[in-house]
Amino acid sequence: MPPSREIDLPTNESPPGVSPAAGRGASASRRRRFRRGDWVEIRSEAEIDATLDAEGKLAGLPFIPEMRRFCGRRFRVYRRAERIFLDHFYYVARLKNTVLLEGARCNGSAHADCQMHCLLFWKEAWLKPAAPGEESEVGGQGSEIRDQEAGPDAPHPACYVPSSNPPAERLCCQATELVRASRRLPWWDFRQYVRDVLDGEQTVGQLLGFFFQKIFRKLMRILGRRTPPPSPVSAATIPISATHEKLDLQPGEWVEIKSLPEILATLDTRQRHRGLGFAPEMAQFCGQRFRVAYRIERVILEWSGQFRRIRDTVALEGVICDGQAYRNCPRSCYLFWREAWLRRVEDKEGMRDEG
Repeated sequence: MPPSREIDLPTNESPPGVSPAAGRGASASRRRRFRRGDWVEIRSEAEIDATLDAEGKLAGLPFIPEMRRFCGRRFRVYRRAERIFLDHFYYVARLKNTVLLEGARCNGSAHADCQMHCLLFWKEAWLKPAAPGEESEVGGQGSEIRDQEAGPDAPHPACYVPSSNPPAERLCCQATELVRASRRLPWWDFRQYVRDVLDGEQTVGQLLGFFFQKIFRKLMRILGRRTPPPSPVSAATIPISATHEKLDLQPGEWVEIKSLPEILATLDTRQRHRGLGFAPEMAQFCGQRFRVAYRIERVILEWSGQFRRIRDTVALEGVICDGQAYRNCPRSCYLFWREAWLRRVEDKEGMRDEG
């Protein structure tokens, strides 16, 4: 892994939206630009608090209570968060000077026990280099590890957004603030791809493949021809099935994901089952067997901050969004699976090795 590069910053520079006093901890004559695979140590709570504004944010990104338990611990950088996909708004945005760490996921304890288990975003001002070779406190790949620590965090004023209308009160977390902490990034801004290659996020070959697909689809539209859909799912327009299968699956149980035609039979014309979408990238897992990671019953809607309860839905071990359909988005979110899309496996024949 090539060494991390450093960039010069003016000593009096503060992040956007942060006063010079609040940004003292975030500014330095030299700031490290961390890359995938670098070892870092999360700074102390006092050091991080010194970088935050009155709302507990740095450049619009909040430092939430669930992150405090990680202070002083060492991790390896999982990905740079230069380019993230905002689901509801359906566009890609740039988040500057931010990385994701292996295994550091939110457990939702200060946010109504939300079960999205998002990878946490870390501003580089909150990190410092750590000696290479030291083991991570959590370990494993950021795409597969969730923080399982128990116990509620202390209430934090940034967790709730006051409202004169109580039903409209919303929760505030990193995910809900991404639209305000980032800026829209058009696909044709070539600088993002240069950064990807320099930071080791993508190879030149992967970038060429992406551009080929973009150019091909554009030419087909100009010629008035229909381009091939990205997956069979996007082309399906069938009425919703009456199937509302409930398996009451529990963590550790083995399941098999149904075939694509079986799943399509449960979707409405918007590719949803009782409001939950079946994304194109989920089709690749059809017919495979996985273990249930956890049941999903409580989530915070990223676009509104509203709390929602859902039923008959689980996450599967190691089954996350790879971001390839969304310009290599690194968020590695767990994919949500309706029980109607799964079947319980009673015998162990053909199951993958648990190790």
